[in-house]
Amino acid sequence: QKLVRPGPPWIRSSQRARGRSRERARSEQKGVRVGRSWRGRSCVVLACVPKVMNKVFEKGLLSQSSLFWRLQPHFNKSTFRSVFSAADASIANAQALSSRATTQRTGAFTAVRTFAAKAGVEEGGEEWSKRVAKFREMKAPIAEAMKVGDQSVLYKDKGGIRVVTLNRPRALNALNQDMIFSLYKNFKLWDDARLVSGIFVKGEGKAFCAGGDVKAVTTKYKQGLKDEVMAFFATEYQLNHLIATMKTPYVAFLDGVTMGGGAGISVHGHFRIATENTLFAMPECGLGLFTDVGATHFLTHEVEYELGVYMALTGARIKAGTLVEVGLATHFIPSHQLEQLESRLSDVSWGARDPDMVDALIGDIADPNEYLVSADPIVTHAEEIKDVFKRNTIEDICDRLRHYAEGEAAAASPWAAKALDAIMKGSPTSLKVTFEALKRSRVMTLEEALKMEYRMLHRFMEGHDFYEGVRAILVDKDNKPTWQPASLAEVTDQMVAEYFDPVPTELQFTHVNEYSKKAMQGSNPEYDGKGLHSKL
Repeated sequence: QKLVRPGPPWIRSSQRARGRSRERARSEQKGVRVGRSWRGRSCVVLACVPKVMNKVFEKGLLSQSSLFWRLQPHFNKSTFRSVFSAADASIANAQALSSRATTQRTGAFTAVRTFAAKAGVEEGGEEWSKRVAKFREMKAPIAEAMKVGDQSVLYKDKGGIRVVTLNRPRALNALNQDMIFSLYKNFKLWDDARLVSGIFVKGEGKAFCAGGDVKAVTTKYKQGLKDEVMAFFATEYQLNHLIATMKTPYVAFLDGVTMGGGAGISVHGHFRIATENTLFAMPECGLGLFTDVGATHFLTHEVEYELGVYMALTGARIKAGTLVEVGLATHFIPSHQLEQLESRLSDVSWGARDPDMVDALIGDIADPNEYLVSADPIVTHAEEIKDVFKRNTIEDICDRLRHYAEGEAAAASPWAAKALDAIMKGSPTSLKVTFEALKRSRVMTLEEALKMEYRMLHRFMEGHDFYEGVRAILVDKDNKPTWQPASLAEVTDQMVAEYFDPVPTELQFTHVNEYSKKAMQGSNPEYDGKGLHSKL
């Protein structure tokens, strides 16, 4: 707004002249070339300054075609490449953010053709093809244009509301290091800002969030970047704790696949909205890891203990309204009404931070009788599952599953055979360590559970099974991992106990504010000391 602004006609010419002089002096210090006014507007011409370009397009003050026409006298073939390399990302972002820009893509493409010819870039060559491909991509709808940019998390300000979109649709919005650091930084700032009334999180595409980017994590750790990997996990666990203790109402739209790390950035919040597209699971034992991101806590506190153990050991997939029934989602709303819900929630007054108000707005749209009767075994065979997973050892659980799967009740309990098969395919080490963690977490606060998980994580990163699981399931996709040890009998109690030993650098929570201090001390009426807001 400071660099490109219209000049009101009632301002005297002398004032405008002084203004241009000041703009020129400031711009020259920043490496920006200032052009002459046209159509009553002071124009700043880009000279490889992407931030300026973003401002120009986002505010709708200048179209791409106008910019490129104005650039023609100032650039030659040698500067063509540098200008466009800086401009590509900026224009892509502007296409997603500026409604005015959508009507100007054709003009921009024509301008690029003219500009390229003037700069001496041969039409039909490699350089030309790259530019043409880029601008053809930009002719897609706004939702597609958003994917062109390199932003893995998109933020939108709606008055006092912050809307967060996980934007890695091709990777099912799997969380990488940049995303975790960005979310933690912004959530922390917003929770300290009194005028922020709520935070809404959703995913682009068919997934909310399919978990963490474990392929990148294992690759970096093998390359020796151990500190970087552990910093990633530490920040992720701190983010989970921040979401659980923040005073700002937090709403997650679980419209699609929600697994692993996706559960960590949703279940700990105030409100979790399930839709008919929701598919929830904690499949870590089949991957050679364990249920982390605070799952050892919410699977034993928000869900009945035996049902939580069932979900953790088998990686059972829970759909739609079943999440509401088991306690992991707070509401069920059809996906076609999510836009309406977001619009209504955006009307929350600045600085209100009233969870009851948000709850009432969601309740006006949500209908507890909307979803179909659940056919998931965790509901239809809940009593049998409780009978099986109340056992004290994995071996006893497997024996009881065989009773239901192979005995007289087999015809009525196909779920047991499927659960037994899932356990047999999982990592024996992961199964036993996860089971022990769930038992310990029953009497822990969320903070204590996360610190325990961070200790466990150190051992898994130094072990074998996590890397083997990633190779077999995600890289080679042969689904034939070779676990070490290979059987439950080979995993001794001593081996399991070592996963819970202290580590040199323990997990710390640096974001603690007065609200979360009271929560951890049990004196906050909105917080039950377990990690979730009990009054909701």
